[in-house]
Amino acid sequence: MNRGELPNFTRLAIQGGYQRLQTLNPPQSPVVWASIATGVNPGEHGVFDFIHRDPKKYLPYLSLLQRDAYSYIPPVKAKTFWNRATEKDIPSVVLKWPVAFPPTKQICGKILAGLGVPDVKGMLGVYTVFTNHQSMTNTDKKGKLIKVEVVNKRIKTEIPGPVSASLTGKKEAVVSLIIETRGNHIRCTVGNAAFDIQEYQWSDWVSLHFNLGLFRTETVLCRFFLKSLTPDFCLYMTPLNVSPESVDFPCTSPNKYGKELYDSIGPYATLGLAEDTNALNDGILNEDEFLTQCGSIMTERERMFFHEFNRFDEGILACVFDTTDRIQHMFWRMIDSEHPLYDEQSANRYKNVISEYYQRMDRTVGTVLENITPDTRLIICSDHGFTSFKKAVHLNTWLFQNGYLKLKKGYGTSEGLFEGVDWGGTKAYAVGLTSIYLNRKGREGEGTVTENQTAALKKELKAKFMSFSDKGLNVVKNTYDTQDIFKGAEISNAPDLIIGFDHGYRASWQTAVGGAPEGQVVEDNVKKWSGDHCCDSSNVPGVLFCNNSNMFDNPSVLDVCSAILDHLT
Repeated sequence: MNRGELPNFTRLAIQGGYQRLQTLNPPQSPVVWASIATGVNPGEHGVFDFIHRDPKKYLPYLSLLQRDAYSYIPPVKAKTFWNRATEKDIPSVVLKWPVAFPPTKQICGKILAGLGVPDVKGMLGVYTVFTNHQSMTNTDKKGKLIKVEVVNKRIKTEIPGPVSASLTGKKEAVVSLIIETRGNHIRCTVGNAAFDIQEYQWSDWVSLHFNLGLFRTETVLCRFFLKSLTPDFCLYMTPLNVSPESVDFPCTSPNKYGKELYDSIGPYATLGLAEDTNALNDGILNEDEFLTQCGSIMTERERMFFHEFNRFDEGILACVFDTTDRIQHMFWRMIDSEHPLYDEQSANRYKNVISEYYQRMDRTVGTVLENITPDTRLIICSDHGFTSFKKAVHLNTWLFQNGYLKLKKGYGTSEGLFEGVDWGGTKAYAVGLTSIYLNRKGREGEGTVTENQTAALKKELKAKFMSFSDKGLNVVKNTYDTQDIFKGAEISNAPDLIIGFDHGYRASWQTAVGGAPEGQVVEDNVKKWSGDHCCDSSNVPGVLFCNNSNMFDNPSVLDVCSAILDHLT
């Protein structure tokens, strides 16, 4: 704004108001978006981290995807603003809201869920690569590599899909894929459909139909990118997006809204995290290929927003644009010269990517400002800010080296899922991106910490974390006792402590899934995922713009829900 690059945000700040927006601890996307939607703290809505754990078995699971015996269940346990608006017969249209899968069945209006909608395999997004490259392996990659053979310019393979059922049991459904190489492009045949892809180009969205047995068929959407034809063949396929009409994975409410939107704007990604950050991290996509993918997803989001905006008359219209989040996660290394992956040549090429995405959002804001009536309340907010992720912290390794986590005899490390942990000798463990749990008797499956020991152990851990340093720099800015910052019916499921990392530090990926690598506690982050916000909330405030300067006083993300409803009621 100070450089004059965001004229419409500046106009809105002058005509209405702009403030920094206090976010929550922990400032993780599912936690904060749930609070923006409900106006309550995690102790009431029940989302505390990207990753929760089963206290009896110590196994991590995604907080975004929760199931009972039969189906997915909503992770947010409190009423959202669209729930409360429905109670007053106020219509809402909610587009791509995080932590809203599965969407509310009874809604006065329409909802398309965002972050948390899985791929057809029930994951947050697993890509596939078809290749004959001999040295390419699945090791350390988040996708699936399928080795193929080119015979007479022809490849015959299969696309793996969801689990199918039959009288003989369950197995992975597949559809056949025939690929013919033709000069500088390929022809792909899937079922009765055929399409061409040029080398170095993306395909349009392609529909695949999987036979799940027992008279059931699942339709999915995906896109392909032809990375190379010769000497090594390499074809990337996005995660399999569930169809907007899916019954098994309903991402819209009412269910028919997905098809209505599809018929109006064309095919679109339903996957909650559709920008494939894993493929960029793994070196499957390069920066330019990833940016092309991000640009197309932004175009889809703009198309669906303006489709609804142009027919918006009353009630609530809410849309989450989160490609800016993915861009900052992956391109922060281009603007931080102290990041371990900083490269001057790459930085010169990509240093403006982040600001260019904000300029793109500024153009959307300008169109909205030109087309709203004076009595329309406009609120623009973010759930958090961003900072550099330079150092990865192995919290379970720290707990092991400091005597709070014990490994079984013969184990010097835990690869993940707490393999090799001796729970009988463990007092505390870390799982997720900011969460510390005490191994409490009566709560954990093999708890060792009594109720009388809990307060003293928390105090001891807080003091040691606050003195945790890395080459003279503070690793932890604050440590929070959740009993002090949360309240509500769900607090029994909360972690015992939340780590508020200082600038540059974040829990390692191994920590998130219960790993305790051997060796150093703090390591350089050498992944392209170089920007983050899973630190102390004071380091990453969000932003709030509105066209009413008297709307908030020292605002917090907890105020947004009530501001929406107060205006309407």
